[in-house]
Amino acid sequence: MILSKYPYVVQKEILDNMEYSDLFLLSFVSKNMKKLITSSQMNRFQSMRFIRYRCDKTKQPYVYVHFNNNDQRLMRVASRREKIMRIVEHNETENDYFLLNVSGTMIAFRFTREGRNERIQYPEKYYNPYPVASYQPSEKESVIKPIHNYFLAFFGSSMEYQWHGMDLTGSSYYIPFIPQLQKLVFCVRMYISQDFADMENLEKIFSSSPVFKSIQMSASRTTKTFHPESKFYQAESINITQCVHTFPAILRHFKGRQVFIKSIGRETSGDLIEFVNRWKSGEAFQKLEFLKFEVLRDDLLHNGIFNEVGAKYIEATKQPPTHILPKVHNWYYQIENTDPITSHAYVVRQSDNCVASILILERTLFFGVWDKTEEDFLKMIN
Repeated sequence: MILSKYPYVVQKEILDNMEYSDLFLLSFVSKNMKKLITSSQMNRFQSMRFIRYRCDKTKQPYVYVHFNNNDQRLMRVASRREKIMRIVEHNETENDYFLLNVSGTMIAFRFTREGRNERIQYPEKYYNPYPVASYQPSEKESVIKPIHNYFLAFFGSSMEYQWHGMDLTGSSYYIPFIPQLQKLVFCVRMYISQDFADMENLEKIFSSSPVFKSIQMSASRTTKTFHPESKFYQAESINITQCVHTFPAILRHFKGRQVFIKSIGRETSGDLIEFVNRWKSGEAFQKLEFLKFEVLRDDLLHNGIFNEVGAKYIEATKQPPTHILPKVHNWYYQIENTDPITSHAYVVRQSDNCVASILILERTLFFGVWDKTEEDFLKMIN
């Protein structure tokens, strides 16, 4: 079938029903074909949320496109994502490679047959070929870089591009591959076990990498700790379940925007009071937007904390405003925003008169920082 022989309306209909990986490969046919795809699929591309490279211990990333909830084509797909390619080490036993010029670099591709979407609502899977780009061991980044540059040209520089390192540590760990690419943000999921003892090298991973957009972590008790100035604490967002709230010491050293903590340990009220008072003084947490601290196994948190931090109160007869923000990074697709905080209690930062709402519900403390002075904040009250 020669696509160019059909009227534009037919061409568009055909392209509208093609998978993203097929559009990607078809765009290599010619400059005119690439132009046709990018122009005719503009609305479709706008339904994309981000491109994600998912890299585990194999260090051979899968590339996914993730979609907004309103993409009607994907209502059947529970995960709302589509695998568009993989980048792997060259396999000499395969003989079905073909060469493509990608951003000026000749790269060997082949097709594989694998479930394009891992989770769908029906018991059967769709098995469709998707492209696999290959690299020689010494040429990994020189292959990934032109592919990434092609994505930037194909999907646009306004698209978010994420590099996900998965399952970073355990009792041992692997050194993740983190390429130096434009418009790329880094996220990592990691686990630190009780017998983990190589904090020095783990610190080197963080110090040699860009600041992470998000870290998802489970941490057991350990005799090791992060340095107070570690890049770990500079991550924009941290989502953590920890045996003791002092490892990692997020309540003392976090420098990012949003943090979600589940702590199994006890005796936390004093540290929460210290956290709020340090924020109030302007000594720490200048970038903080939201904190959720949940105690999983302890007595209930008590509102006496409000007295210890010098909280102010909105009159009980009035309706306080609700603090809610888009999450910096959404590990769980169904939860787009931070928990709403509607509280009559608030605190004021001394350095700039900025307001934070503070709420305690049973075992959870919520802390939401407003981009408003106390005067402007009080104007929002009904």
